[in-house]
This record gives sequence, structure tokens and C-alpha cells, in this order.
Amino acid sequence: MPLMIIGKLCQVISGLPARWQARGKIAYNGRNFKYFIISVLSIKSGTQFSVLAGLAGAAILLLLTVPDKNPELQQVIVPVVQVTTVGLHDLVPVETVSGRLEPARKTSLHFELAGQVHARPVEPGQSVQAGEALLMLASGDYEDALAEAEAQLAQEIRNIERDRELLKLSRSNYTLQKNDLDRLLKLGEDSLVSKSRLDETRIKLIQLESEVAQLKSSVASAESRLALKEAARNRAARNLERTRLPAPFAGTINAVNAQVGDYVTPNQAVVDLVDAASLDLYAEVRGNVAQSLVQGQVVTVEVNGAQVPGEVIALQVDPNQETFTHALRVRIAGDHARPGQVAQVRLPLREMLRVTAVPSTAVLFDEGVASVFRLDGDTLQQVEVKPGERVDGLQIVQGLAASDRVVTRDVSALSHGQQVQVIDAATE
Repeated sequence: MPLMIIGKLCQVISGLPARWQARGKIAYNGRNFKYFIISVLSIKSGTQFSVLAGLAGAAILLLLTVPDKNPELQQVIVPVVQVTTVGLHDLVPVETVSGRLEPARKTSLHFELAGQVHARPVEPGQSVQAGEALLMLASGDYEDALAEAEAQLAQEIRNIERDRELLKLSRSNYTLQKNDLDRLLKLGEDSLVSKSRLDETRIKLIQLESEVAQLKSSVASAESRLALKEAARNRAARNLERTRLPAPFAGTINAVNAQVGDYVTPNQAVVDLVDAASLDLYAEVRGNVAQSLVQGQVVTVEVNGAQVPGEVIALQVDPNQETFTHALRVRIAGDHARPGQVAQVRLPLREMLRVTAVPSTAVLFDEGVASVFRLDGDTLQQVEVKPGERVDGLQIVQGLAASDRVVTRDVSALSHGQQVQVIDAATE
């Protein structure tokens, strides 16, 4: 009887699929099982029945857990996709570049002459008006130089007036002396005048002629000598004025680099002045962007989360020979930001007319290849395309017809030849 049970158990175990033998932890082959039977028979009778009962229970458990040979097939779920028609679009690409804002006007001021700082009436952060004094030098030496130049000018004016009066008198004396000489010459012909007196008269006439010539030369050069003295006086006046450093425009003091008592020279920057009423954004742009811009063009600048209008103030025509980029300067009102902040400017490029474009979410990029899923009835076709620029959420592509309908999103979960249910993206 025990042998019959073991035989049935062997049949049951050998009839199970190999995967269920493994699942039930049964490693069966005939040779090992023979030794197993001999081992079971070699034990006591009571123990034999216990072992056989355990084996029978294990066999029944395995039979109950055998899977159904004909499992139910679940119905395949057809995905729902949104589609749109490719169409033809008129697009204006936009290039966004970043730059740092700087004051529209800024300057580093220095004195035009050397001297000791006498007064410092301004400090950094202080607002000043155009012409307001920022620093002043000790002016004693320059005041004396101006007084000396003015005195020399006044003396030269008096000398010129004197020479003009003397010239008038000398000309009168010359005329009288010449008349006297003519009279003596007539008398000399009648031997009424001695030869020595006639010679004396001639010598005196020559002296008067020389004096007139000198005075004429002095009066003729009066304007030049007067101009020299006036230039010296004006130069001294300007030097005295240069001891006061004025603000060239209204703005804010950014730095003062000299203290009272310091000796400064003309090549030393002593005050930094900025005008933040307008700010300039400096950026570098590519050649195709520069070709699309003109001076005075209005563009959009984004700063502090707000969009403000800007104006193209300057655009470099010849690019940098190292970077091949063009320097661009865009100006905005200073009440929207502060110097030093980073801003972005949106630069419109040339308009692109009647181009095929799809939503950027419709393009699948896989290992450098771009493709879209085109709808053919209720079946998807994966079509490779050549991508262009992105404009306002649209991806310009080549390789599609304007009438094609493509899936607009969730394309990574789709596959070629897949059947789908379609809804129009415009209805969502």
C-alpha cells in the first residue's frame, strides 16, 4: 500500500509542468527519487505514513495551484490623443539676450591743473545739479596770476594809446620840418642861407621820419600785442575757474577720491558722477539679429519681472573680430530698475511667412532625430522631420504638408502603427 501511494505521487509530480515543479520546490528526476523511496522505506512504519501523508498534501496543493490553461484575454485599451492640423503660419522669431544695466551718462572727473584740495562740499550718493561745485582747489596763486595778467593788459592798452598820440605829433613835426627844409632850399639858391644850417635841417627831418616809422610800426602791431595780453589774461582767468570742479550734468555722486588737503594732479580721477535717469543695457548679438535691427527701434526689455519699452540707441555695424558679434545698446527709463541689475531684451527678427509649424510638444526627439506622429485614419505614422526655430510655442518643421494632422502632446508614450481615438486639440 505505501508503495502504491508513492507511485501515484511520482506520477503526479512527473506530470506537473516544470515551472510548477520549480514553484513547489520539487526537483525531480528518476534516479534521485529512487534513492528517496529507498530512504523512506528504510524508516519505521509510523514515520513512513507521516512522510507519505506530507507528500500527498504537497501534491494536492500543487494540483490546486496549477494555472488555467485558457486564461481570459483582456481587451486592449485604445489611447485617446489630441491632434491638430499643421497649417501655414506667419511667424516673427524673437531673440532674447541678457545684459547688465548701466547709467546712460557717467563720467570720471579730474582737475585740469594741479593743486591742493581746499573744499569738498559733496559726498557719495548726493544729488547735484549741472554746474554745482564738487571740489575746489586752493586758488591764491591763480588769483595773483589773473591780477598780473589784467594789469599787463591795461598797461598795454595805455601804451597803444600813447603811441597813437605820438604818431600824430610826429607826423605834424615831420610836415613842419619838411616845409622848413623846402624854404631853406629856396633861400639857399639865392645864397641867403648857410650850408651848415641846411644840413642840420635835413638831419632833423630824417630823425623825425625815423620816429614816425617807429610809431607807425608800434601802432600797426598794437592789435597783435593787445591780443597776446588778452589771451594771457583769459588763460589766467580760466585757470582760476579750473580750481573749481563743476558737475557737467545733473546726477548723483558715485565716488569722491580726494580729501581736503590732498594734492591732486590733472591725470587723477577725483569724482565719479552718474546720471541714472536713463539706463542702458549693453549686449552682444549675432549677425542675423543685428541685420534685423535699426537704430531708434522700440523693443521690449524685461527687468524685475516687468516688461518695459526700450529703444535701440547704438548698434555696431562692423562685428568684433574675435567673437564676430555686434555690440548693442538699448535705453530704458531709470525709474524701472537700478544700475547693475541684469535685464533681458526681446529682439524681433525678420518675419517668416507661410511656414509649416506644429506645437513644440508634438515633436519627439530621440537620439538626435526629430519626429512627429501623423494621423492616417485612426492609425499613427511616425514621420521624421527637420526642425527649425521655435516661435511662441510653435516648432517650425520641414517634412510635413500643411494639411497633415499630428498628435500635439504626450508623444513619448506612442508608437508607429498604433491605433488611437482622436479628439481635436481646438475643442480642449
